[in-house]
Amino acid sequence: MFGRLKTLCLHSLTVAWGYALAVAGGLMSIIDNIADTLGDPSLKEQIAAAIGDARIAGRVLLGISVVTILVRLRSLRKG
Repeated sequence: MFGRLKTLCLHSLTVAWGYALAVAGGLMSIIDNIADTLGDPSLKEQIAAAIGDARIAGRVLLGISVVTILVRLRSLRKG
């Protein structure tokens, strides 16, 4: 299983980090749905108190992950 994960990430920890940021950003973008599913209406308020607007933070993380992965893929292609 670890071999498949390494292959998916192109043997690059930077690409793996980009994927992790994308997952975290995606989850933060849909925090409203997650709170409804868990039945905790105050979850969104708690997260907002901790980090601010979760949807904006999620979009920022998604953007950072895209840039991270693209830059690493570019460097892999050159080398």
